[in-house]
Formats: sequence, C-alpha cells, structure tokens
Amino acid sequence: MRAVLELFIAIPTPLILIVALGLAFWRRERLSFTLVTVGTALLVVLSLPVVGRFLGGPLAAEATSILDITASNSAAILVPTAGMFQDSNGDWWSTAAGIERAVTGQRLSERLNLPLILSGGAPRGESESEAKVLATQIGLSDIEVILEKEAKNTYETGEAAARILSVLGGDHVMLVTSPIHIARMAACLRQKGLQVTSVEAIAPRSKSDLGSVTDFLPSARGMARSRSAIHEYLAILFYLAQGYIEISDLAS
Repeated sequence: MRAVLELFIAIPTPLILIVALGLAFWRRERLSFTLVTVGTALLVVLSLPVVGRFLGGPLAAEATSILDITASNSAAILVPTAGMFQDSNGDWWSTAAGIERAVTGQRLSERLNLPLILSGGAPRGESESEAKVLATQIGLSDIEVILEKEAKNTYETGEAAARILSVLGGDHVMLVTSPIHIARMAACLRQKGLQVTSVEAIAPRSKSDLGSVTDFLPSARGMARSRSAIHEYLAILFYLAQGYIEISDLAS
C-alpha cells in the first residue's frame, strides 16, 4: 500500500495526472487548457538539470568538499546507507549512492585516522542490514568499521549515532552523505546534541558547468534531480511536523 501511495504522490506522476485530467475535460476548454498547460510546463521545467541543481542547492549549503578536509576534531565519521536491492540470485547489493558515501567516508577515515560508522538497518524486514551489505561490498572488515544495523530511517540514524558517539567519548561527528541528504541528516544529529561537520559524498561540479547546453535541455536526469529534491523538502517538512527536528537544527 505504501509503495502504491508513493507512486501516486511522487513527481512526475501528479503532473502526468494533471495533464490527463485536462485531456479528460476537453469539452471545458478553459479548464482543459489550464490543466494541460500547467502540467506540461511543470514537467518541462522540472526536467531541466539546472532546475534540479537549483532546488538541491540549499539542501547542501553547509557541505564541505572532501578536498578541503585536512584535519578534524570529530570523534568519528558517520556514513548513512542509501538503500539496497536484491538481484535475481537473491544476493543483496547497495545502491550507487550508498557506495559513493561509503567510499568517501573510508577515504576520510584513513586520512584522518578516525573511526568509521556505517549506519543502516533492514527497513522493510530484509534478511540483511544495509550497513552489512555495504561494508561487504566495498571490502570493509569488522575491524575497519563500526556497523550500526538497527536504524531504519534518517531519524533513527541520528539516535544511533548519538549512542555510539557517547561510547566513543565525543560530541562532534563528521557526516558523509549525498549532498541532497545533508540538511535533514545533519539536523537529526544536531537534535541529539551533536556538533556536525558535513562532507559531500561526491565532488561538487564546477560553477562553469552551469552554462553547458545540456543543463537547459529536458532529460530524465534532470527530472530525477528535481524529484529527489522535492522528496527531501517534503521529508524535512514531515520531520518538522512530527517534532523530530526543529527549525534551528537546520542551521549550520
């Protein structure tokens, strides 16, 4: 049921339904024209890569590039997982985003000589935790990483990280996650009383790339970026409504 609901509320499905509704009311010319025009315009605009990057910019505003990290007073490096999938043979694999996060965290852990925490449980009752799958996939042993296997979402990852940091004896954590996920994850950590240094899991693009022609051409990549950003804004609003975080936690 949840998967069906998410399908209908996730961009671009609502916009396609608006266009379809406009076509269905074709006899009511003004209403039909308005619905088709609005739905089509939003589909085109949200498919532009430059729009997706614009929407995602504020979510990663506090992020630091891995290239700029030379020292840290953090007690550990935290890497939240990013989902997994099962292949036809029944084997579990981490998503590309999860691998990007973990590899970046591993590099920082080695460079700064800090403990590495991979956090991710089995949110849908999978037979393996996301943390274990990700660690195995990139070749990390139990000696090289702290596996947190219970957290099922961003909020629970913040709770788990606070417990681990209290054992390690620190209140400053270095967060490594996808740029679009930084604002919500960092807010959850601050809500638990932790200081946060946020690092992008992927290298930021050059500002000169904004002028490329492909940034202004509709594409599936552009729609995916816009969809992810809108999903993240809705998730932040949900967390605020539930009291998981406060507005002040979103400030770096």
